[in-house]
Amino acid sequence: MFGGVLRDFRVRALLTQEELAALSGVSERQIREIESGRVAVPRSSTVRVLADTLKLSPSDRAAFQLAAQPDAGRPPVPAQPGAGLPPVPAQPDMGLPPVPAQLPAGVDGFTGRAEALRALDAATAAVVTVSGPAGVGKTSLAVHWSRLVAPRFPDGRLYVDLRGFSRHAAVDPAEVIRGFLDALGVPPDRVPPGFEAQVALYRSRSAGRRLLVVLDNARDADQVRPLLPAGPDARTVVTSRRQLTALVAETGAAALTLDVPGIEEAVELLGHRLGADTGRRRSHPEAEVGDVDAVTAIATACGRLPLALALVGARARLTGFPPATIAAELRHPGGRLAALDVGAVFSWSYDALSPEAARLFRLLGLVAGADIAVTAAAALAGRALPEVRRTLAELAHASLVTEHAPGRYRMHDLLHVYAGERARADESEAARRAALTRLLDHYTHTAYHAELVLNPVRAPIPMTLGAPADGAEPKRVFDVPAALAWLETEHAVLLTALRQAEAEGMHRHAWQLSWALDTFLNDQRRWHDEGAAWAVALRAATAMTDQPAAAHAHRFLSAVNGRLDRFDDAHAHMRQALELSLAAGDRAGEAESRFVLSYVHWLQGDGERALDQAEQALSLFDELGDPLWAGKASLAVGWYHSELGAYQEALPFHVRALELQQRAGDRANEVVTLDTLGLLHQRLGDPETAIRHYQRGLRLAGTMNSAGLRAQLLGHLGDASEAAGDPRTARERWLEAYEIFRDLGHPQAADLRRKLQSPDPA
Repeated sequence: MFGGVLRDFRVRALLTQEELAALSGVSERQIREIESGRVAVPRSSTVRVLADTLKLSPSDRAAFQLAAQPDAGRPPVPAQPGAGLPPVPAQPDMGLPPVPAQLPAGVDGFTGRAEALRALDAATAAVVTVSGPAGVGKTSLAVHWSRLVAPRFPDGRLYVDLRGFSRHAAVDPAEVIRGFLDALGVPPDRVPPGFEAQVALYRSRSAGRRLLVVLDNARDADQVRPLLPAGPDARTVVTSRRQLTALVAETGAAALTLDVPGIEEAVELLGHRLGADTGRRRSHPEAEVGDVDAVTAIATACGRLPLALALVGARARLTGFPPATIAAELRHPGGRLAALDVGAVFSWSYDALSPEAARLFRLLGLVAGADIAVTAAAALAGRALPEVRRTLAELAHASLVTEHAPGRYRMHDLLHVYAGERARADESEAARRAALTRLLDHYTHTAYHAELVLNPVRAPIPMTLGAPADGAEPKRVFDVPAALAWLETEHAVLLTALRQAEAEGMHRHAWQLSWALDTFLNDQRRWHDEGAAWAVALRAATAMTDQPAAAHAHRFLSAVNGRLDRFDDAHAHMRQALELSLAAGDRAGEAESRFVLSYVHWLQGDGERALDQAEQALSLFDELGDPLWAGKASLAVGWYHSELGAYQEALPFHVRALELQQRAGDRANEVVTLDTLGLLHQRLGDPETAIRHYQRGLRLAGTMNSAGLRAQLLGHLGDASEAAGDPRTARERWLEAYEIFRDLGHPQAADLRRKLQSPDPA
């Protein structure tokens, strides 16, 4: 988080034209006119006009002020084509939007449901609801139809399992919205902080696009409403065990109720699953009567429920037994085939598993997440990875789990409930606890190592990790791309895991996992998730009566609430953090608290108070002899002086910050300081010194695999070169920066494009 605090001093939430229009009702045309200079508003006043027009909060007003600073003191640039350099592309800076393709794999050999498919084809409403009992095949139908009609939606197919009827918490719409924005190509730094603003941006991005959205397993209308796309060309399919009457009434949705198939269709489905002609009936007299009768009896015993039919078909394929033998097996438990229920079919499939597969099936019933990676499943079972791969393959062949993505498995929620029941019946409490400990150790240690890769100079975790439990092998992440890839894939599972840790009273895991996720969640601007994680951590620390851990959580919650413009909450958490630190005589905790408090004041637009708290923090860090934190605080003091117009007073604090960061090895903030030093020297009228700082920053940024930092420095280097009387170099640097920002989909690309469209003086 605290590295993010410093980055926020330079880069805050700069809203795009599209986002401004979505949030405010001001048209994109009006905003473009103000930004381009066609409206008679001086460039230096653009931010103030937009902020006043949109009634922005203090922190968003500060964001616009920061975003405008690179152009401070320069006249507006006419919007006309440039010359002498390769032409600037005329297409929008974002380029072509990505086409999400999130539909899961369809059911192999889907058959039947002809009437339901026709109903979906015939529906003209923007929203279609598919309701019916658990296991009836709602998801299979929705996914199969969606794949059939995918060419009609060339702008993308979004899918989410809302887990509305899970034993654990349903998926929060805020989490889904953020995932959809990611899929639609919105970069993290263009996602506004508030949920309502994110919903507005989602609808703005979906308007006018031929988009298909599948909201699977919805709990109720409240969970669905924010996720509906905008525009007449988008279609949404919602599946639920409930009728969703309120949603139908509000949206005019077409409602389709799916029941178990009739006996003819059930026999056809089971016959297909059995892989022979055994499902053919009167229209195919060549089919053996005994097989048809056996298949009919099996379908009847399964209540014609597609999930149960799939399990029976899987059992038949695995054993190679003919239908008559399968029917005889089913008759065995009590000899009353017609009296069997779905639970009996689950039990029958479970009893046919190998002992190791049965054990893993039971243990999977303990896991709260929507799915699980094979490496995590190995930790859960405490077995070697190759062995668990084979065991999961056995479960998949038995249709008890589905490999919905390479190396990732999930199970139907009815099967999940059944697996949990078997775990509670067949596994001791100690065995269940050991399995969850291994899983949480795997997640926590992997997340911890990923955190150290992303933020190598972060202070050590206050609640030290011990060695992982035997069998809880962490996944190895050695570089930034690997760390980000793992966290992007697993972050929703990890948030569920820390909530489960809290529910199970495994408070140490909950706190440590929250700590380990913080840099990723902050850098990705997932501030709602970050706040939720630290709220769990705070409750965990309270349950453990660990006051330093509680103070730590309060500090993080203060910063997160500040970013979300919840300033009353931010100050309340900070008061708690300071009280706990002062009561314990924890000078380092007090210093960190005052550092964060300075940041909260800055977000509120109160530079004087921000400066006062940063100076107190710096004094404390100097007393403690902590160069890492003193470097951060010195930069903060310098930044606030600069923001208040005291450029000469700011300079020594920036220079000292650079020295301390070099001593502490804090390369990320060293780059930030070199960038801000360059800006400071430009404001002092010394572009040549500014250029040297930017060039040093570029050399260092080149070792950090950070395209965004490099582009920012290049843009500023272009500004300084222009101020130094070298317009040719300025345009070359702006073009480099523009191309990087354009490829990143970053809003600063638009500003650079305007600079490049000015006439080339050569």
